[in-house]
Amino acid sequence: MQVVLESPSALERQFTITIPTTDIEIEFEEKLAETAKRVRIDGFRPGKVPTKVIRQRYGQAIRQEIASDLIEKSLGQALSEHNIKPIGQPKIDDLQFEEGSDFTFKATFEVFPELDPALVDGDDIEQIKCKIGAADVKEMVATLREQRKGWKESARAASKNGDRVTIDFEGSLEGEAFEGGNGKDHALVLGSGSMVPGFEDGIVGMKKGDARDVEVTFPEEYHAENLKGKTVLFKIAVTKLERGELPTVDEEFIKTFGVESGDEKDFKEEIKDQMTRELSMSLKNMNKTKIFDVLLEKNLDTPVPESAVKSEINTLKQQAAERFSGGKQFDPNQLPDELFKEQAERRVRLGILLGATVKKLELQADADRVRALVDEMATAYDDPEQVVNFYYSDNENMKQIEALAVEEQVAAKLLESAKAKTINMSYADVMKSRQS
Repeated sequence: MQVVLESPSALERQFTITIPTTDIEIEFEEKLAETAKRVRIDGFRPGKVPTKVIRQRYGQAIRQEIASDLIEKSLGQALSEHNIKPIGQPKIDDLQFEEGSDFTFKATFEVFPELDPALVDGDDIEQIKCKIGAADVKEMVATLREQRKGWKESARAASKNGDRVTIDFEGSLEGEAFEGGNGKDHALVLGSGSMVPGFEDGIVGMKKGDARDVEVTFPEEYHAENLKGKTVLFKIAVTKLERGELPTVDEEFIKTFGVESGDEKDFKEEIKDQMTRELSMSLKNMNKTKIFDVLLEKNLDTPVPESAVKSEINTLKQQAAERFSGGKQFDPNQLPDELFKEQAERRVRLGILLGATVKKLELQADADRVRALVDEMATAYDDPEQVVNFYYSDNENMKQIEALAVEEQVAAKLLESAKAKTINMSYADVMKSRQS
């Protein structure tokens, strides 16, 4: 086998592989003989079919099978001998495979760049700090009450924001009904922002039994092409009006959150513990991102393999489809690549930089940090020890935890040589930043 390696570009590699026809013909004759032993053809006894007949009937299929096998085997051997790890599947072209001639083909693929990353020595890096106070716990209790709010029909004359109305509505665009514009017995909390801007505002002031025409202009960025920027008319009828009733923070309410004592003090301590765990993870991720943002800024010229970006885009599209499909079948390929390209490029570039930084700093997963990460994840479950055993008994899960541990070690090591600038934030602002 002859292998010629070329580099058409910084991240592109190309093998031209040639296999002598003598090697191919030996394998072809062997497979021909094997085929003759097992095939059955009318008019011939098993194993007695003439070679000429086998060659005519199965020769082409055998050669295609050999070509497929040769590509896989020879490419694997060439990659191993040259110590190259391709990104994705190589592109095979210029394939020449004619009887009596050498077998040749080209395999083109991308590789990750070899680089010496610039680190963050002496750079200013923001690091966020936050403390949970009594007011934060009080606000969380209020949020939990809001989540458990009950509803009771109201005798008030008019609806207002915060009320729940049940409505029937019919939408029309230029006098014609449009898809998704009708609804019956639709429950809607006014002020929730769940409908098109202006729709809920038009209902405020209505009471049970009222009907009203409301004009609404759809946003220019609306997902339905036929409705972007268009003004439509909705005929809306209110069939029920309800007001919210917040539950009392009593023993019964508290026990629904797993606090068996039913004591309000224990309840608030449990809430604070959960908030603290959530805050700790949020701060860790946010501060790590701050460090990596500076690392990315200092290495903007890091080349990014296009095939890796495409793969990452597909992953992000799949994740988006799972998040927003609402349990329905949704083809992620319907989403445009442009929505995810910037995020995908950042992820790939950061992955390359982290890998190079790990190599440069000669880091490997610290066993204590790995265990701390597993313990941290386990605290969210009723039986933490079972979760710990689950992770340590599964190699794939452990690889993910070890990768996360190394990532944290990189962030910590980089921060040692940087200038940390402390930024104090409220609990609410940290949680809001995490969601954005």
